[in-house]
Amino acid sequence: MAHRHVTIALKEATRSQCRFRVGAVLVKGGRILGRSCNRRRNSARTDFRHATFHAEEMLMRSIDAPRRSEVYVARLSSTGAPMLARPCPRCQHLLVSCGVTLAHYTTSTGTTGTVHLADSNRRR
Repeated sequence: MAHRHVTIALKEATRSQCRFRVGAVLVKGGRILGRSCNRRRNSARTDFRHATFHAEEMLMRSIDAPRRSEVYVARLSSTGAPMLARPCPRCQHLLVSCGVTLAHYTTSTGTTGTVHLADSNRRR
């Protein structure tokens, strides 16, 4: 099942118009709750200028994540190959505050890694 979610995150990354194309999928109990790609802040759908919203940020803005949910993050190279997509410290903090407990991400070797995020039971 995890392979399916990574594949969907990779598909989301193809929608990005940013230099580094990243997609994210939120899952709980095998059910997909939401998906998003990273976006420029000055696009019609977002705000601010000359920067990007990470895919994880866009995802958390679009859905209220239930506790103990998981996120799958994938990044594509310019040739379409998977790249390292480990969530940055800021995104990890955001995911924890939204109730996400695991973050799965692509690596440049074609495998996936997992970050066990801090206990998010404090949120609800």
